[in-house]
Amino acid sequence: MAQPAHYSVQLRVDPGRKILHGVEEVEFRDAPKAPLVKGTNLRITAMPAGASADGDSVRLTARRARFEYEAAPGRGFRWLEDGSLATLFDCGAWMLCDPDPGYRATLRLEIVVPQSAGMRAAGPGRLTKQFRAGGWEHFVYEVRHPAQSFLFSFAVAKLEPWAAGNLEILSSREPHADVFARSAKAYRYFREKAGVDLPDPRYTQTFISMPGVGQEAAGMALMSQAYLEALESKDSVELMAHELAHQWWAVLVGIRSWSDFWLNEGITEFMTAAFVEHHQGRAAYEAKIATLQRELDKLRTEGKDRPLHWTQWRNAVEALGPVPYRKGALFLHRLRTGLGDDLFWRGIALYTRKHAGKLVDSQDFQQAMEAAAGRSLAALFDEGVYR
Repeated sequence: MAQPAHYSVQLRVDPGRKILHGVEEVEFRDAPKAPLVKGTNLRITAMPAGASADGDSVRLTARRARFEYEAAPGRGFRWLEDGSLATLFDCGAWMLCDPDPGYRATLRLEIVVPQSAGMRAAGPGRLTKQFRAGGWEHFVYEVRHPAQSFLFSFAVAKLEPWAAGNLEILSSREPHADVFARSAKAYRYFREKAGVDLPDPRYTQTFISMPGVGQEAAGMALMSQAYLEALESKDSVELMAHELAHQWWAVLVGIRSWSDFWLNEGITEFMTAAFVEHHQGRAAYEAKIATLQRELDKLRTEGKDRPLHWTQWRNAVEALGPVPYRKGALFLHRLRTGLGDDLFWRGIALYTRKHAGKLVDSQDFQQAMEAAAGRSLAALFDEGVYR
């Protein structure tokens, strides 16, 4: 099926009405076959001739299409108490998109904010242009390496930029130097274990007023301002490490379908534990693994266990449960224990290098680990992944 190759979106932030005014152009490689999807709170005000809307699906006939719309808060788009806003995981809340993880596209996202609001945007990819015109502040972000649409999250808040090396932090106040140091340490660790650097090593951590948020995006992560304080005062590195690890295991190497969501979240959860071991010692790693095991045991007691490869997950909402995180991380811990560190980490690096910039499934991961181990791991994967 022909899927979008490029999205160009301009969003004008309307703080008074708490909506986004959107203008979007979509380009397809060939004649489109699958529909675009929009959220229930996105109202189209203009669309091209030949397009037809049926509920939350929009079918097209031309290879280029232009839409105008208004997006109100809903699932995937929240307006926060301090007047800032955040979008999380579900791009259909604020643009027309193809949410299928089996396809990637580039993005140009221009976020336009009233100068009087005193806010700035934090977006996916790279900030390529910032300018003022007619009382508005324009922020242009570009995702130049094709990414899945759920990696297009952004925020608008009262933020200031601070930078050190390849790392930028956007926050309402200046972060302690330790935040940069710990993040740089995690970056070096994941790059070493992955065996490959990111195509663009620049990375932004954005801290906003939304409690409990932790969301990866292409080249960026959204986390809560409260977490920044914990990272500074308590050396609480887990969320920072988890979102950073996603730049390799989600953004660089992506899943082909929601059936293998554990290859994003399980690997990343395990890599978080491995970095905790590197940063804080073996006892901290073992405590993390023990916590994951208790949580998985509870899920099993409640009848919520599922195979890691689970074809009945049809969309992101279904896949986002705790099983891929806990069970996936524990499966990797089991692999590490069974293979030993040398073979295990050789397999992780082989998998990541071989599939950098590509989409994968559980068989791809199994084949890489078997190549590193020099033997079949079918029985282990059958038990741990497919049953």
